[in-house]
Amino acid sequence: MLEVKNLHTKIGEKEILMSRHHILPFLLMFLLPLVAGADNLSVIRVEAERLPDMNIPRAGHAVFCVNGELTVAGGHTTGFVPTPTAEYLKDGKWHLMQMFYNHDFGMAIKLKSGKMLLAGGAAENIGVGQTFTAELYDPVTHSFDGFGSMDVKRAKATAQELDSGLVVVSGNWHYDDGIEVFDGQRKFTYIKDMAVHRAYPFIFRIANDDVMILGGLGSKGDSLYSPVAERLRGDTLHIPLLETWKPITIDGHSNSEGFIGDEDKGVYVYLMAVENRDGQAAIARVQSTTAGNGTSPTVTLLPTVCPVPMQSHGEQIEYVSSLIVDRQSEKAYMVALPQSYHQHPEGAKRIYVLCVDYAQRPKAGMTLYYTDPIPDVTPCYPVLDADGNLLLVGGITHGSNFTPSPAVWLLRVGRKPAALHAGSSHWPMALLILVALLLAGACAYLFIYKKRRESKEQPLDTVQDHASPDSASAMLMQRINQVMEEQKLYRNSELKLQDLAAVLGTNRRFVSDCINSQMGCTFSQYVNIYRINYAKHVLRQRPDKKIADVYIESGFANEMSFYRTFKSVTGMTPKEWLNQKID
Repeated sequence: MLEVKNLHTKIGEKEILMSRHHILPFLLMFLLPLVAGADNLSVIRVEAERLPDMNIPRAGHAVFCVNGELTVAGGHTTGFVPTPTAEYLKDGKWHLMQMFYNHDFGMAIKLKSGKMLLAGGAAENIGVGQTFTAELYDPVTHSFDGFGSMDVKRAKATAQELDSGLVVVSGNWHYDDGIEVFDGQRKFTYIKDMAVHRAYPFIFRIANDDVMILGGLGSKGDSLYSPVAERLRGDTLHIPLLETWKPITIDGHSNSEGFIGDEDKGVYVYLMAVENRDGQAAIARVQSTTAGNGTSPTVTLLPTVCPVPMQSHGEQIEYVSSLIVDRQSEKAYMVALPQSYHQHPEGAKRIYVLCVDYAQRPKAGMTLYYTDPIPDVTPCYPVLDADGNLLLVGGITHGSNFTPSPAVWLLRVGRKPAALHAGSSHWPMALLILVALLLAGACAYLFIYKKRRESKEQPLDTVQDHASPDSASAMLMQRINQVMEEQKLYRNSELKLQDLAAVLGTNRRFVSDCINSQMGCTFSQYVNIYRINYAKHVLRQRPDKKIADVYIESGFANEMSFYRTFKSVTGMTPKEWLNQKID
């Protein structure tokens, strides 16, 4: 049985007596993080290289690198008119191709077969309506095969492929939403309705045969703060973090581009850019873990060396893309533009790119790249080239869908060091040496002080000697889940934080901090999720059972609390949940 040491030790006035020669190291312990924090964010200037323009100006199009070629498909051109064309860049020239259908604000996904599936999109000019049509693009032969249609006409949908080759499709624009599945060959099959209608949702794999659907925009473009996540198989999920943070969504984003897990080992982990109601951006980590008899996805904030920067060069910036991951270098990127773009879209603007070194421990590193002002900058979704550089292709200019751009920009932020560095974030060598010496002195002091403390007090529990705070917290979370599932503590309506801490042999503060950091929710929210899942199990097995018996058996103190929590977690009342069609 794994035991976790109490990391929070109370230190009273009588427990520490510092002589004068201890004061300087003690102050350095607090001052050094402030000094080091000034250099947590590197700011680097990069060149924006303009590649050959596309043959057709485009916005609302799909962009992807496939078979070693930068390729664009569909979208609309000048006058907000859909274009049934595609083109690929080879030998410094764009080669135009004819598609079967229009896919303006359509769906595009690269399949394991190497082909691209394109489907749906606006039916008319100026982005009106939706379409059913679907086709496959073969990058080897540069040919399109228009083979059929989806079950639901869609625009602004997204998709995700499973191990079996099935492709899960969801999302819609100004129309009903639902989940359908493409069999990988010719056929789409409708599966079920959605509790929350979304446009451009995120579809994350949480098992080899299941996905979780969340975020996106409201189906009419409204900002969507919804803690409800849908699943292909199973009930809806409640994600506490999404009550205060919403995923950053832009037209044309792809779900797989944030993947950092290992499909071969069945480890499904994604990074996702989020923002709160104050406009502050952050990085979320989406991970599926095995809990009990099923899969329990968690969404938590990724620890970073500093907050995501929201200003640079004296101007406020706004992130206009979700995260795109370069798994080879273990870095993730998202693009930002000056906020002034909305008021004054014309004229030259800088492009900013935030690079997140997500492999760095215990906190992810950050670099902010920026360009000199360039003309007709457009908010468009980036793609990675083979060297890990970013490509920005087309998009609207002057803030209007009626004037898309043919421009293609290459930002060299990839695996080779950037050429031009800004001096503002680099310290003189002498200061670095001084800081290093002071840090070494502070570490020596802390080591001696720790040894003295350990010789005076008996540890409450045991812990692996080399466990980091992050790993200790993760191990404790596993123990918390195990205790909750095996002992069903949540069925006690009077369960308190200190009760759980007592069972675990640690203190309440450590348990609370662990749940907050690992699960992104409070202790009460965490327990209530278990209670609702248990209530759903009871209702499924005994639909004739009285609600009063269900909520008492599940651990709720009263009926009002049960109804309020049930709707918050599932998006439905118990009666609505029972009456829905469950596939």
